[in-house]
Amino acid sequence: MSKFSVIAGSFPTGAGRFTIRNFTLPGDDNHYLCETVSAQQIDLISNRQSHYQPILEAEANAEALPKLSDKNQAIFLARLKDGRSFVAASDHATFHKILKALEQQTDVALEISSSAA
Repeated sequence: MSKFSVIAGSFPTGAGRFTIRNFTLPGDDNHYLCETVSAQQIDLISNRQSHYQPILEAEANAEALPKLSDKNQAIFLARLKDGRSFVAASDHATFHKILKALEQQTDVALEISSSAA
């Protein structure tokens, strides 16, 4: 199980987890409930700043943005087939584990900048 942090998007901010088949995302503001999303529900995953920056500017609180400059973090956008999306931060090993799991699905668009590959 790998950890990441949801920082903006259709889900509340907070801790998330990834297994080879599922994303566990914060489900309510109190984080008592969570939502499990199958990896098969992911339509797009991208670490290109042009994809996630508009969501961060519109939704993330100003205090979280300076922390995103950490070179040890991978920031990525994940879009679900139902139209919801989230921007998350993880370490590079977790991001690559997510990519590897999603590469096995032929219908997921992987848009990865050269700095993360």
